[in-house]
Amino acid sequence: MNAIVYIVGLFAISLVIRALKKKAPRFNAPPRITLFAATAGGQHAKDLIARKHDLDQCGLKRIGTYRIDPLNVIATAFSNPEEHICAVVYHHPMVGCFSDVVCKSTSGKSFTATNAPAGGALDHRDGQEKHYDKTLGIPALFEMTKSHKPEGPYEDYTAENFKARFEQAYADDMDWRARRGGVTKEEVRRQAAADGTQYSEEVIHQATEQLKQKFAESRNNVN
Repeated sequence: MNAIVYIVGLFAISLVIRALKKKAPRFNAPPRITLFAATAGGQHAKDLIARKHDLDQCGLKRIGTYRIDPLNVIATAFSNPEEHICAVVYHHPMVGCFSDVVCKSTSGKSFTATNAPAGGALDHRDGQEKHYDKTLGIPALFEMTKSHKPEGPYEDYTAENFKARFEQAYADDMDWRARRGGVTKEEVRRQAAADGTQYSEEVIHQATEQLKQKFAESRNNVN
């Protein structure tokens, strides 16, 4: 699946911003993640209650709740089997609640609509179309995904396969980025513009080289 737009974007953008400001990264972007079954509690439970009507309106039924390690993110996944659409509602303690809605074909092409607050400055793999709009609620994201589905047949998501598919999708994105050498200078430049701060080409170059080095270091433990 490709319902990980913000999970990859959140940490990549955090690293870019810190590099532009000449601050040492607090962490390397992990090349792999692991999902563990969890219980929706605290703020995440409140987020889900607040969105229950929207989820029900879209025919989205709960698959399960997961802790995503080592990212400190909790996520609850939902599926509408008739439309072959999956939604994921995330909670991160620093960022809050955000959602991805995705449809993926068995050929690997996908469309994702997200209200993630960041990530649009990053490049994406061919065939992985993404639309960012932080003002949209789940019903609007669902309708957008429904009207932009790739050509079928489609993958479906269940309690039995969600964990493996989510972990593999993250690994695929990180492997693709590794083949490109990490974050590119153009991505850093676009994020700099999105950040609303003027940076010199020298700073952008230095930030890009620092990120490439940190990304290479993060790959050392990949089998």
